[in-house]
Amino acid sequence: MDIAIVAPCPIPYVIGGAENLWRGLQDHINAHTPHQAELIKLPTPELTFWELVDSYRRFAELDLTGFDLVISSKYPAWMVSHPRHVVYMLHKLRGLYDTYHFLQLPDRHPTEVAPVQELRAFMAARSGDRAALEEFFGRLEELRGAAGLPDDLFAFPGSFIREVVHWLDDIGLASSAIHGYGAIADAVRQRPDHFPPDRDVFVGHPPTGLRGLHEGRGKYLFTASRLDNAKRVGLIVEAMAHVKRDVELRIAGGGPLDEHLRAQAADDPRITFCGRVSDAALVDLYAGAKAVVFVPYFEDYGYITLEAMLSGKPVITCTDSGGTTELVRDGVTGLVVEPSAEALGAAIDSLWGDRRAIKRMGAAGLEAGQRVSWDAVLKDLLA
Repeated sequence: MDIAIVAPCPIPYVIGGAENLWRGLQDHINAHTPHQAELIKLPTPELTFWELVDSYRRFAELDLTGFDLVISSKYPAWMVSHPRHVVYMLHKLRGLYDTYHFLQLPDRHPTEVAPVQELRAFMAARSGDRAALEEFFGRLEELRGAAGLPDDLFAFPGSFIREVVHWLDDIGLASSAIHGYGAIADAVRQRPDHFPPDRDVFVGHPPTGLRGLHEGRGKYLFTASRLDNAKRVGLIVEAMAHVKRDVELRIAGGGPLDEHLRAQAADDPRITFCGRVSDAALVDLYAGAKAVVFVPYFEDYGYITLEAMLSGKPVITCTDSGGTTELVRDGVTGLVVEPSAEALGAAIDSLWGDRRAIKRMGAAGLEAGQRVSWDAVLKDLLA
């Protein structure tokens, strides 16, 4: 088959777990199967209401009829129309779904002005109807210049964009539009409003594309993440105040909380920030660690966990860290603790004082990590 892997290209461009997943999937199909795959990406800015809407529209208009199979994994790429379209989901726009409640905004914008009410009536009447997309985008565009609208109607994130995105996702991911559904972790499969209730969803843990991972004699605690709220690196820094042993923590990565986290850790000389590092340097940092701590909030999956395991390191994570807890078995391949600085600090202290446990968990993690492969995923993805 000729396979199109269709994906959004973030603007400004960054390389993260999603980008590594798409490239890894493409490379494996081309190198190890009789099929051939092409990665097709569209620039997808999403800093404003209108940027996000325009991105949804561009994918909805994308013509991929020359391919035998289309695979999408992330919004808004699944708006593409194809008779054999498989969704292998990373996540929906989480800030408008499972983490929306943190914004403390209503699910529906409170405005009752006539133009918005008319659009809502149209959306209700044409729910799940792909044929309505062209008219919908036209009607929405008319709102852009309408007078008398609330100042925050087009806020992003906000209540109205949440209504719009949910309506669009219901069309893109409708049972009638999708040949098969999969998720990168059970944590994704279990999220409310992510999949039609009448369809089966397979779970396939994707392997990492980071090459050269190996064991090494460890001496420090390590974590690697984008430095933002969802990754909760601040919780690790806070936990270090409760660590009584002489534990050095190294943090790799960059992001919007970089300066804040450095200030938070300024009084603890045991904490070192490595900044953004190359793949080769990241491999060396894993190998040189004694253990890895990774505590995101309801992570989709978490390559950090798998990469740590493939480096023979036990992983400390939290009970609410989502997909990471599908890989980390408490007491077997690492420790799973409550998401508090006290509990995390105690776990670090406990593990640091038990060399046998570190060796045993690291070996068990390496064995488990080696069982994660693209072959297992493709068995379901191409069924």
